[in-house]
Amino acid sequence: MRFWVCIFVLLFVHNQFSRADKIINNDSLYTEKYIRDIYISNPKRALQLLDEAETRKAFPLRLINELRSLSYRNMYMNKLAFMYARKSYLLDSISQREPKHMLKMTVYLAELSSIMSKYNESMHYALSGIMQAQKLKDREAEARLLFCIGENNWRLSLKDEAYNYFGRTIELLRGSKDMREMMLLSYYYGAEMGFLMTDSRIDEALALAYEREKLLKKLEKVPEVPEGYIDGQYSYLYANLAYISYLEKKYAQAEGYYQKYLAIKESHTPDGKMYSIPYLILSKQYETVIDNCKDFKELLRTQRDTLNAQYLTILNKEVQAYLGLNRYKEAAEIRETIIAITDSINSTDRKNAALELNAMYGASEKEEYIAEQASQLKIRNVSLCFLACIVVLTLFILWRLWRFNHIIEYKNRMLAKLINEKFANKKDGNQLLEVYEEQEVSSELEPELISPEEQDELLDETDKESGEEEENKKIFQELNHTVVQKQLYLSPELSREDLAQIVHLNNARFARMIRECTGTNFNGYINGLRINYAIKLMKKYPNYTIRAIADESGFNSAPILYNLFKKKTGMTPYEFKKAQDALRNEIVLLNKFRLTRFIY
Repeated sequence: MRFWVCIFVLLFVHNQFSRADKIINNDSLYTEKYIRDIYISNPKRALQLLDEAETRKAFPLRLINELRSLSYRNMYMNKLAFMYARKSYLLDSISQREPKHMLKMTVYLAELSSIMSKYNESMHYALSGIMQAQKLKDREAEARLLFCIGENNWRLSLKDEAYNYFGRTIELLRGSKDMREMMLLSYYYGAEMGFLMTDSRIDEALALAYEREKLLKKLEKVPEVPEGYIDGQYSYLYANLAYISYLEKKYAQAEGYYQKYLAIKESHTPDGKMYSIPYLILSKQYETVIDNCKDFKELLRTQRDTLNAQYLTILNKEVQAYLGLNRYKEAAEIRETIIAITDSINSTDRKNAALELNAMYGASEKEEYIAEQASQLKIRNVSLCFLACIVVLTLFILWRLWRFNHIIEYKNRMLAKLINEKFANKKDGNQLLEVYEEQEVSSELEPELISPEEQDELLDETDKESGEEEENKKIFQELNHTVVQKQLYLSPELSREDLAQIVHLNNARFARMIRECTGTNFNGYINGLRINYAIKLMKKYPNYTIRAIADESGFNSAPILYNLFKKKTGMTPYEFKKAQDALRNEIVLLNKFRLTRFIY
């Protein structure tokens, strides 16, 4: 009996260890790639993993917020999707390191704003994003933003403008062999079909349907297309073809397309059921319409996202179905709901703002076109002689710039060489640099500014005693030794009062001592030591950034280092580093030359 108990305990312990190993090795669950693969099929699980990924700092927060936005958007929780897309956008705006990702977030914000009927915000993001997309040569982003502007125009009853933007979008993507762009084009074919059908432009809608069917057949041959995508695309296509065929009184053909639609898995999802609504209404299958709308309404209600155009569309379809069934009471109740929601999301101010933005963009495009035509006309009218003069002048300017830069680089090398010699000759290397006095470099140096308090202290001679100057020199030598050895000057918080307390002098006497012994004030003395230290760092660590040099040397910011370094040496820190590199290269070449002569 004891034997079997021991076996059982050992098996239990082994099982626990195995489970622990599995938990430990599950770090792969918190990667961007894994979560990006599952957020569509399992958005709730994706959100759980994202929370844990943020705690673990598994990948950047901007990407975590992006995936949160995508997950919520897939769950029709558009407000939350917008919030997290905005957070990611702001992080990109602060860092300014990932312009492509910032553009992606701009696209998300434009689309989400449009879905939530915030057309002014949507137009703002779209208009700013298009210029960035063109700059980065991102066709996908440009297409999405153009189509978004088209949707906004359509919903604002600017139909001609809307279809113009739809056409620009499709022309931009048509013929592309990129998988993502082909998928995007398929979506836009379907979206424009929906708008055309609503506007009773059936022939145009049918033409787009056939174009989309051709494109889907091409996509079927692409192995990288995500599972279920083609299924969903055909579901929408066949539902619309059933509607169009019925509208053209081709009833058998319509029923055939409808059965093809039903045979697809997507048709039984809340989203997929909505695809067939137009056909079902047209064919007077009103009960089925109500059932299909009910599923999608419940989905939006559970997500607390009912103040948008999608929900209004569903309610209008329900009204049509109830009227078809002669159930006027239910239709009237739904119409009251429609009125209440419409009042909430379509305020006059919001619409006017969107119209204003659209007008501004239209005017901007016209002005750019006129300016472009005028510029081309001027270019054609410029004479060959004038062009020749421009070329000669340009070459002369370039030569002057090259010569000027060459002279500056030579002077900087000489200055850097002189600075190096000064440091080599100094044992401690902590005396103030005055290289600019020994090298003829044109540099107007500003004196260190003295505060009104310091002026009063320097002018106050009432407490000055005989023999004070000699005593000040001794005190300063000790103080300077302490400041240098302990590197007190590297602290940005170091103040005059701190050093005055060390040597037990009042402010007036301390100011006189610094002026007598250094020829400058407290700031000039400390900044001189800091600049010397900065020079050492740049010589010792050539790969350090200017900001790092400034921080290490005790300066509060890089601009302060730039200004003071320029005053003391006659060149900027960047120019000094460049001159040091040139000197090092000269030494390397000289050594190679000497070695070659020695060998031969």
